[in-house]
Amino acid sequence: METWLERKSTPAEKEVINVGKSVSIKGDLTGDEDLTIDGQVEGRIELQDHDLVIGSHGKVNAQINARNVIVMGRVVGKIYAADLVEIKKLGSVVGDIKSSRISIAESAYFKGSVELQPSADTRERLHSSVLEPAKVNTKQPALAQPGGNLDLATKLK
Repeated sequence: METWLERKSTPAEKEVINVGKSVSIKGDLTGDEDLTIDGQVEGRIELQDHDLVIGSHGKVNAQINARNVIVMGRVVGKIYAADLVEIKKLGSVVGDIKSSRISIAESAYFKGSVELQPSADTRERLHSSVLEPAKVNTKQPALAQPGGNLDLATKLK
């Protein structure tokens, strides 16, 4: 018999909360732990610094905010992930995604828009490094293009 909410420990002793197949939640769902949903959730899911897994039986109609979101079931709604949104084989997402990275497996379904944003690590590297313009060798001989056009370096001489 499956319990409604059950704690699972992974080999690294990381606690994961599981919402079972028979559980249906309406409203706001917040937490400071990783969460796996195999039941139904409607509303808003807020797991700012934690991972959310929508299991193969999971059906979610919500706005989601988490560090990583892995979808094996169905999601309708906006997904905001600080790091990664991964739609696995047979997973389905209908809604907009805003994340640093996205992965969509073959046989997965996605309908919506994607906005990729740099992660905190990438933003840090961009702001801390000195950017230099690319160097162009204008003394290199020009190459003829089809149709008799010359490349840009030749036109600038």
